[in-house]
Amino acid sequence: HRELPIKADYVGKNVPTSASELVEVRLKEADGKDEVVLCEKIP
Repeated sequence: HRELPIKADYVGKNVPTSASELVEVRLKEADGKDEVVLCEKIP
């Protein structure tokens, strides 16, 4: 049982990133498929 406030504390995989990278989380309902994408930031 969880108490409020609920926090995201589950980690399925740790992936190191740099300050020049973004992590995009895409959901099937909004984007057509569930995926996590690592992208380069545009300067």
